[in-house]
Amino acid sequence: MLILSIDTSTLAGSLALLQNEQILAEVSFNLGRKHTERLVPEMDWMFKRLGLEPDAIEGIAVGIGPGSFTGVRVGLATAKGLALSLSVPVVGVSSLDALAQAVRFYNGQIVALLDARKGEVFARFYQGGDCFHPVGEHRVIAPEKLLPMLKQGALAVGEGARIYSEIFKGKAQFAGFEFEYPRASVIGKLGLERLAKKDGDSLEQLVPIYLRPSDAEIKKEVQCS
Repeated sequence: MLILSIDTSTLAGSLALLQNEQILAEVSFNLGRKHTERLVPEMDWMFKRLGLEPDAIEGIAVGIGPGSFTGVRVGLATAKGLALSLSVPVVGVSSLDALAQAVRFYNGQIVALLDARKGEVFARFYQGGDCFHPVGEHRVIAPEKLLPMLKQGALAVGEGARIYSEIFKGKAQFAGFEFEYPRASVIGKLGLERLAKKDGDSLEQLVPIYLRPSDAEIKKEVQCS
């Protein structure tokens, strides 16, 4: 099954093509604020490099956040548009789940962290090792409030761990810079597990994980109050 995987939930955009478990190609690029301008050209380049046409895609996996509001929307819109035009199934994958999946074999507590700005992080806990699984729900929270929840030897993964490294110093290990952002190849493998079971999302079900209103929504609410 040929899977196209898309993640634009952070400033580090990522695309991958997978043939079942095999990664055929993966590209990463700095999105900045130009999500739409960068995504399609990078996708075109990847297909041309492999000598493939988009209609060869048999399924799509897309990162649905939490993360950048604009980035998540652009990635979702692209995935939905392709799924509709190509009549292929699509699945959404949590950006935090993808971060944790990359270090799943760590035998202990894992906490995935992405910068939520305003002094907060998007966070989710996991139990690593052979029985890897999420523990609790996604949350947006001040990083210092996570400290009482950390177990001895906890592993912190994602850009949030680096940004707030002084807060987590002595309380958690940092997984490393190579694990700061979700990778499309990991999202693709997670998506493949569901697509292989015919467990795709309907276009109506495929919605972002936001956790809080965007700045634009907050501004509108203030203006209308």
